[in-house]
Amino acid sequence: MDSLSQIVLGAATFALVKDKEIGKKALLYGAILGTIPDLDVLMNPFFNSIEQLAIHRAFSHSVFFSILLSFLSAKWFTYKYKTSYKSWFWASFLALFTHPLLDLCTTYGTRIFYPLSNSYFSFDNVFVIDPLYTIWLLLGCVVLLFMKKDNNKRQTVIKWSLTLSTCYLVLGLILHFYATNHFKQELDRQKITYKKIKVVPTPFNTILWQAIVKSKEGIYYSDYSLFDSKTTSIFHYEKNDIAFIEDKKKIAELEPFFNFTEGYELARKEGEKMVIYGTKFGPINIENNKAQFFFPLEFKEDGTYEVSKKEPNDYSKIFNQLFIRVKGN
Repeated sequence: MDSLSQIVLGAATFALVKDKEIGKKALLYGAILGTIPDLDVLMNPFFNSIEQLAIHRAFSHSVFFSILLSFLSAKWFTYKYKTSYKSWFWASFLALFTHPLLDLCTTYGTRIFYPLSNSYFSFDNVFVIDPLYTIWLLLGCVVLLFMKKDNNKRQTVIKWSLTLSTCYLVLGLILHFYATNHFKQELDRQKITYKKIKVVPTPFNTILWQAIVKSKEGIYYSDYSLFDSKTTSIFHYEKNDIAFIEDKKKIAELEPFFNFTEGYELARKEGEKMVIYGTKFGPINIENNKAQFFFPLEFKEDGTYEVSKKEPNDYSKIFNQLFIRVKGN
């Protein structure tokens, strides 16, 4: 999830346990702890874009890291404030572990059991930036900053901000289940045989959903808005070069990339180059009967490869199309 969401979530969860004891300082401590897991990005300058995938959302996002750092931070807080070690541990653990739990809700996913498992886990119920999730926590933290320490309504503010933001995540789970069921019914109705399906939210909302459907020889893409008046879905098909993907999976240095894509990679020829996209986020757009994606892994004729910085030229056009599509067909 975005940094602001993690900051206010960490602040609110830490304050839930320690606000009565230390007041507004609880917001600061929680914000710092809630940010720490994402500090793994500070290592990015020392690695290439593929190696970075092996580092981000790995150990710093695992439950084991949260437990270890909670023990250490509780030790420091106990030394500083001379109060219950147990309460400091739980305050620290809540602020730390809710970070990967929130990331677990996004399509990017997180390796919550690393190093026991290198697999990404995700619920796909909220986009990585969603104002309707963040706003309740942000408002709660702002209100707490202006309220006096002895105000007996401070805990009410904290609990309501956490409850409303969590309810939004639960709503996302329900809508994800509903959208997934819609796509599966359409696939069955259209007699499309597939191996697996991933349904993800589109930017900044939980109204418009995309399906990434892996078949034996290619990948289908479709979208569905909860406001759609037509109940049928159109599936765009992309032929996949499976042999090319299997060949490149033998390259040890590319393991982080293929682990990250979770089996939803698409290989095709573009110009004189072969490219592989990680498509688990769904296409940016479909133009001229061709799905468009970010950052392809490009292969040259000599066998060398690199991640291209290919991006859309006009983001305003894409977001305008997204807004129109959210409103339904």
